[in-house]
Amino acid sequence: MTRVFHRFLTSPFAPLTALLVALIISLLVYTFFRPEMDGRVFFYPDNNGVRFGSERRGIPARKDTDGRIDVFISELFLGPVGLEWSKAAPRGTQVRHVAVLDRTVYVDLNARILGTDDEMPITFQQALDNLERNIRYNFPRVEEIVFTVEGRQVHAPYYAEERVQ
Repeated sequence: MTRVFHRFLTSPFAPLTALLVALIISLLVYTFFRPEMDGRVFFYPDNNGVRFGSERRGIPARKDTDGRIDVFISELFLGPVGLEWSKAAPRGTQVRHVAVLDRTVYVDLNARILGTDDEMPITFQQALDNLERNIRYNFPRVEEIVFTVEGRQVHAPYYAEERVQ
């Protein structure tokens, strides 16, 4: 080891240099290998259910439209970051399936969404309207949205099969 190099290693600049080199390497690794994110806007009701506000945050990116909408709704149901907003759906509400055909989106939710009137400051219809607003705002190419709960279309008349004797 040369005298100059030994003097550098024992100087107070050695740890700073090592820290700077580690920072540069970590920034390069992050730049080339970071996960892709989509920026989305989420609308949530306030704690009184009187008005709606928005939050912007990143969510994991997906290549297909079905996957993007599925991840978006799942993130919406996780709830807001800010304490001034309420959740968009009752706890335990999950997306069972999302399908996109042409410009129509079919969203199937589990039965926990039906507990909206009991657990939240908004009604079931307001929760569905808010979900539709979120989807339309973040995915402007969508023309129609069809919601189903456990496979049954919301607000559709129930048709039972008649038995022929």
